[in-house]
Amino acid sequence: MWNRKKLAVVIAAALSTGTVAVMACGPFFPLQVLDNRAATLAATPSNSFAYEAAHLVKAGDTLKAIESPSNTWDDAPAVNPDQPDQASLPPAQWQALQAMRQAPSDEQAYALGRQLPPALRLYTTGAVDLLAAHVCGASGEDCGRTPEALQALAIDRFQAVLALPAEQAAPRAVWAAYALARLHAARSAPGAADASAERALALAAFAQVRSLALAGAPDPWGMAVGSYGEQARLYLSTAEQRCDYTDFMNSTTCASAIAPADLKQALALYAEQAARGSDSAVQSLRMIAEWLLRDGSPAAAMVDDPLSQQLLVAYSLALMGDIVNDDPNSATDYLANADNTGQLGYADAAQGYKGVSANPMLQRLVAAISQNGVQQVAGADRLAALAYRLSDYRLAQALVDKQPGVLASWVRAKLALRRGDSEAAVQAYAEAAQGFPTLDSSIEPGEAGRLKAEQAVLSLSRGDYLQALDQFYKSGYAEDLYYVAERVLTLEELKAYVDEHVPASPIPPKPADFSSFSAEQFSTWRGQQQGLTFTQADQLRSLLARRMVRQGQIDQALGYFPDDGDPRNTEIGYDYETNTSTLVAMTPRGWAKAYVDARHDGESDWFATDRAEAWFTAANLARQHGMEIMGYQQGPDFAEFGGAYTYGTGRQSWQGIRDDSTPVPRDTPQQRAAADLPGPLVTADERDRYAASEAKPAQTFHYRYVAVALAEKAADNLPARSQAFAAMLCRAASFVQNDQPRANAVYQRYVREGAAVPFAEDFGRHCVEPDFIAAGHFTYVQAWRATRHWVHQHLYVPVGVLLILGAGIVAWRVRRARAAS
Repeated sequence: MWNRKKLAVVIAAALSTGTVAVMACGPFFPLQVLDNRAATLAATPSNSFAYEAAHLVKAGDTLKAIESPSNTWDDAPAVNPDQPDQASLPPAQWQALQAMRQAPSDEQAYALGRQLPPALRLYTTGAVDLLAAHVCGASGEDCGRTPEALQALAIDRFQAVLALPAEQAAPRAVWAAYALARLHAARSAPGAADASAERALALAAFAQVRSLALAGAPDPWGMAVGSYGEQARLYLSTAEQRCDYTDFMNSTTCASAIAPADLKQALALYAEQAARGSDSAVQSLRMIAEWLLRDGSPAAAMVDDPLSQQLLVAYSLALMGDIVNDDPNSATDYLANADNTGQLGYADAAQGYKGVSANPMLQRLVAAISQNGVQQVAGADRLAALAYRLSDYRLAQALVDKQPGVLASWVRAKLALRRGDSEAAVQAYAEAAQGFPTLDSSIEPGEAGRLKAEQAVLSLSRGDYLQALDQFYKSGYAEDLYYVAERVLTLEELKAYVDEHVPASPIPPKPADFSSFSAEQFSTWRGQQQGLTFTQADQLRSLLARRMVRQGQIDQALGYFPDDGDPRNTEIGYDYETNTSTLVAMTPRGWAKAYVDARHDGESDWFATDRAEAWFTAANLARQHGMEIMGYQQGPDFAEFGGAYTYGTGRQSWQGIRDDSTPVPRDTPQQRAAADLPGPLVTADERDRYAASEAKPAQTFHYRYVAVALAEKAADNLPARSQAFAAMLCRAASFVQNDQPRANAVYQRYVREGAAVPFAEDFGRHCVEPDFIAAGHFTYVQAWRATRHWVHQHLYVPVGVLLILGAGIVAWRVRRARAAS
């Protein structure tokens, strides 16, 4: 529509994002639809404006837009217009072509191009003339010819290109027609001599650009699609002047004076351009739609045109908000108000919240369209969505009752939910999702996942937990999937689903020298691979494996962990001692195997110290690798973030107090379930399942407490006065050193039962390794020491015993001697 560099500065809003109801707070946290279920199900379905603008019409040919990115504040780098020909031209011809571009006059340029093909020679000479006309006109210098004369020369050269036989003209035919069209367009400005004739010539030339491109003439710069936008500008004029983007932004008299018929023509051309992938056309449509709705009266004059109707409705759904706290400017506050139901409380999601009123501008739009008769409405499903958003449920129902398609069924489901007919809503959602993920064009691909996720919310509210899991799995809403898998389904239900529907992804091949890779080599290799990440299926299998470990099914869990040899288990770490990057091999299956072996030995070894050592090994594995082998995917461990964040996903309560300012009780699993799962769309059974599946203990990084329990179990198998007993409890306290009450309980046990040791002064901070060998001998050593001590304290007893024994021996021998005599 206008200069793309100017547009880059003017346009700050992103148009590729559709409306969503809710989003978890925090850095990089993905979307969740279960944060507010009522708001999710009440939210208005809609596509992004970029998608809608590109689907106002269907392209009838294969032309595609070629545009440089517009989201830059810097000037675009200089581009050589002849670059596409460099590879096909001999070096001498390429050099001649570049020399022509630098020539100061028509005659010199034409002479320099004598060895070039005719089309290139003629077109480039005309381009030199056109540049000279621009420079001379801007500077006022005497160039030997007037700007008008130079333009006339350029026109002659471009027409000469088009007069060549088609095969000879082809390399520059599109270029020449496009240049002619723009020249005639510039000379058709309101008030110019022969403006009407020049405009007719421009319109014909723009149409010729597209015809030539469709006939096969090269169009490396996308001029054919660009011609739609240039042609549209011819209609954005009044009798006095041609309007530009500032007139629409500022609602000037120029914009309001454009005849509705001309404006409709311009919109139709921009729609054709957008249908062929032009972002510039999307921006132009957005700007005009915003102006039409802002001023109101121009929009009323446009609603009899089907395409204009569709444009205004699409813009309203995607980028127009309601009025918050009586502030008209809030209507364009997209982030807060693109879909007000996303901010509602559970009780009044469908009715709105205090301080919000329907946008009168949108109400007038719907009323104006309706006056033409519902039967003549274009894009009835979109208008139905807008009517639903504006609480005009009767009109919405009338529109979707006669409209097939995904979006219409989606709105029908919303209407059924509003009147409390969940069975009809289930059926409508099923109709909308039929054939997922291949859907009709009434919703964009990204919204297809949203549709499936809403289905899952409804299934969950009805207690269809397995169906909800399946729908979330297919929707791509991973965080909600993990919640249902981890906290709602039983372990047996989850395992059965995974076994049937969730196979592990293939292990990517590794280079032969992978084991010797440096961190830099690994980083380079990983960057060259496609999809070198674990899939959602892999993540769900790992979630199941960790849950099985938590519930004691450790042997069966091993097969659900990723293979230790999978290169996706390799991460780049950092060695702070050497200040170098290193490769870290994550081996969750190996750690889990070592953990189960250690627990087995702790249960079955013959000797107490061997059992203690096994429990100690298990405790260390639980503490060091508990996140990977038994951590909750979401709260309280947040294994999905590696514990870097302890919030942001899942169902942990964001409500710290009630409406009456009293704290929400969280002392029992049931109270925590009630706090984390408020709202009318949660069953009592879901809360019970949530309570039953919570971490034990319900503490952040719960596996650390598991490690403490295992270390204390090891201590149970050690002599209380041994060094190993004290060292074991010291290590247990270190596992939870940030939880002073729990660490202090371990310390108090040591004080009650253990012996004084040198590291007792810094207990739980600096611990020594337990001496299991000494602990194994400790009972015998202690018995010997006790005996020695007792003898030392009671020396008269053994002396008396010896004297009595000696006397007895003497008496026996005397008696024996007498008997012998």
